[in-house]
Amino acid sequence: MNIEFNDNFDEVGDKGINQTAKKFEDMVLNDESHYLNEDTYESLSEFYIEKSDWVLAKKACQLGLNQYPYSLELLLNRTQLHVNELEYEEGIELLEKAATFFPADTEILYMKGVIYNLMGEHQTALELLERALLLSDQKDDIHFQLAQTFQNIGEFQKAVFHYKEAIKLGYDNEIAYLELIYNLEYLNTLEASIPYFKNLTDEKPYSHYAWYCLGLAYSRLKKYPEAIRAFDFSVVIKEDFASGWFNLGHNYMNEENYEKAKGSYEKTLSLEKPSAEVLTYLASSLEKLGDFLGAFQNFKKATEIEENWEEAWYGMASVLFEQKKWMEAIHFAKKATKINETNSDYWLIQGDIEAQLGNVASSIEAYNRAANLDPENIDIWLNWSLLYFDQKEYHKAFEVIYNAIEEVPDEADLYYRATVYLVYDGTYNEAYKYLQDGLNLDFDAHEQIYPFFPNLKTQKALFRIIEQYK
Repeated sequence: MNIEFNDNFDEVGDKGINQTAKKFEDMVLNDESHYLNEDTYESLSEFYIEKSDWVLAKKACQLGLNQYPYSLELLLNRTQLHVNELEYEEGIELLEKAATFFPADTEILYMKGVIYNLMGEHQTALELLERALLLSDQKDDIHFQLAQTFQNIGEFQKAVFHYKEAIKLGYDNEIAYLELIYNLEYLNTLEASIPYFKNLTDEKPYSHYAWYCLGLAYSRLKKYPEAIRAFDFSVVIKEDFASGWFNLGHNYMNEENYEKAKGSYEKTLSLEKPSAEVLTYLASSLEKLGDFLGAFQNFKKATEIEENWEEAWYGMASVLFEQKKWMEAIHFAKKATKINETNSDYWLIQGDIEAQLGNVASSIEAYNRAANLDPENIDIWLNWSLLYFDQKEYHKAFEVIYNAIEEVPDEADLYYRATVYLVYDGTYNEAYKYLQDGLNLDFDAHEQIYPFFPNLKTQKALFRIIEQYK
């Protein structure tokens, strides 16, 4: 059904686009035809692309190209939709068509380069992008794509150069900063690049991304107070910058300032759609603050958003373990290990819970799995040995620690624990040898021995030996 052109339909602008879109959607729904001008179709297609409404975006491109087959913007927008659906060949074909109409257009070269990069044809992509760079006035996007392409072929130094060029020319996108940090970290030049990041904040003092990038660099280098200061600037400049708040939370966690971490994660959630990741971090801060109910509720919300979010299942097990609710905790621990069988922490907590429930065989199996996955984690060996110690099987407890020392020979805690088990086993000469080794490695750590010996006479005897060694 054809309907005569209505001038009001083509009123496209910041205020009119929503009204125009509504009329367009009614037209599509009723299978009507309007003769719209080229700008309207271009604006509609871009509007729907920004909303990620691919169906209506394609419809706007299709109807627009039927009326205006030489519209470069519609051809490029339709190409973008092909890329979104991984239809790379179709995208290239459409760009070839566009090039016959606009042979000198650098946007066509640029988009071809992007698609060839996505297709894995990196050399072709580089050639196209470098040609586009010479011809285009808008160079920041091209530098970013060159950086991506060089990164894909392992040319990290060249990638760094192009990321820096993109940022210098005003490419203001979080991913450019994240990728720059990644490449510098890979090249092991992150610390040497701190002056660059500081200079970036001097040149762009009101750029929240510049401060964010400096914060990321400090955070990766474990300089948490400096990172907090930088992230704090980023969110002062842009109060609704969710990524800044999120990373601020991480660094407060690393500084053990759990109250401020909690506040940062809550702010993040107020600014963006709740995600399993942010809810899990919020729950972890609440757990550290002793708010076990709040922690459990947020871990649970995370699994409701993403059922297989393993960290949240582990978190619920941990919270219940802290409350000594062993029967409830085991269900969540098993869920975590079922989702991910290669995380030693999940097997460790499962072993701890099974031990509390008196399920010795299941506990040993879990500890064994954990130790095989991460033999350098001494907590696994220490907890495993306690299982035997509590059953008064002191020689077996020592054997676990002996195996641990084979894996991690420089950990004083293992030698002190071996000393405890050998004393209980009555093997005093050997216990003395392990005590000496522990004192050599870390003298001050010997205090951990005393709680194992409630008998004051035994404590005094050990104290005399240790003081003589001192």
